[in-house]
Amino acid sequence: MAPPHPLQESLDYLPEYLGDAGHLFEVVEERNAALTRARRAAGNKTGAGSPPVTHKSLNRAVVVAAVGALEAFCEDLALRAQPLVPGAVPPAQWYAIAGTRGMVQTPNSNNIAKLFWTIFRYDPRPDWDLLLDASWAEVGSGTRWRGTTISYKADAAARALDAMVQVRHGFAHQDKASAPKSTPGVVEVTSTQKLSLQSHHARNAMSMVVQVAVLTTHGLSTMIPGTSRPLRWKAAMKQAGWGELLAGTPAAAEVKSGWTGHPF
Repeated sequence: MAPPHPLQESLDYLPEYLGDAGHLFEVVEERNAALTRARRAAGNKTGAGSPPVTHKSLNRAVVVAAVGALEAFCEDLALRAQPLVPGAVPPAQWYAIAGTRGMVQTPNSNNIAKLFWTIFRYDPRPDWDLLLDASWAEVGSGTRWRGTTISYKADAAARALDAMVQVRHGFAHQDKASAPKSTPGVVEVTSTQKLSLQSHHARNAMSMVVQVAVLTTHGLSTMIPGTSRPLRWKAAMKQAGWGELLAGTPAAAEVKSGWTGHPF
């Protein structure tokens, strides 16, 4: 068997990094389904209605866990690629990729770009092309149920990712001064400046992490001399629901064009 792509293991570990987010989202879906059944049994034909506070807390927890997974992935990818790219060294000994002083403890777009640019001279943001689920209300008018998608590319994708990271920061530190703006598919901010997260925002947080991971890995791979081996779709990715998280996205098109064993 041919040796794997040199950055394969970073993607292999991502399902584990996202494990907590995925398990929490399973609870979200189970509770939403149970609530819909209960409402229909009580005479509500559609089962629609606002979820209780516990559901909203679970959505927040999914986003927090997803942001943690993004941090772990970026650190893993940089550490794995460093010995493979000629001249890829931190600018000083104190420059930490991982650990308590790691560059992406807050994995916003600027910190991610700073990490990869200072070591590899690679800015991943132009490669980011994200597709997220959104409600009609988020993109203009209509119901609050999701039913459309929204695309974020390059700088817009960076701002969307920053909004997700700010959600984590806002909930973790109760810091209203750095709260994000309403960002379709990522977060809604109410008139009283409270952060509103629905189940599709929670799912999008996981999807965004996987999309960014795939696109960043592809971009960084171009910095490694002589890399022509394909990446592989693994059983853990299927079990983690990556097929559904990536379906229809530009990242899925990248996977389809160059990976082996993919479902697309």
